[in-house]
Amino acid sequence: VEEALKLHQERLEVFDELGDLDSKAATLWDLAQIQLQRESFETAFQYLTESYAINLKLGRLDGICFVGLYLGQLLCKAGQTEQGLKILERSRDGFRKLGWKEDAAQAQELIERFTGK
Repeated sequence: VEEALKLHQERLEVFDELGDLDSKAATLWDLAQIQLQRESFETAFQYLTESYAINLKLGRLDGICFVGLYLGQLLCKAGQTEQGLKILERSRDGFRKLGWKEDAAQAQELIERFTGK
């Protein structure tokens, strides 16, 4: 795991230097996944937040949806339910727009879990 983290950190620096925002967002997403597996939620949150912002800037709907699914959950679990739900709803709506019904259903289930409905 440490080697994977190191590799992704190096890739992140390269993409940053190149100004390759798309690859940077994907690498931040990869780093967030590793941190979530390690239950290092604060670090994962930072990576997710930055990746989400880049995906929004680029208009990458798939990235917005997938990163938002995890970012929204973390926010809800951290007590920032209103903000988290908005992100989860954006993910659900984006998945629907992309025609990805299973992913949209997963987002809807999370929304219902956090709203109690």
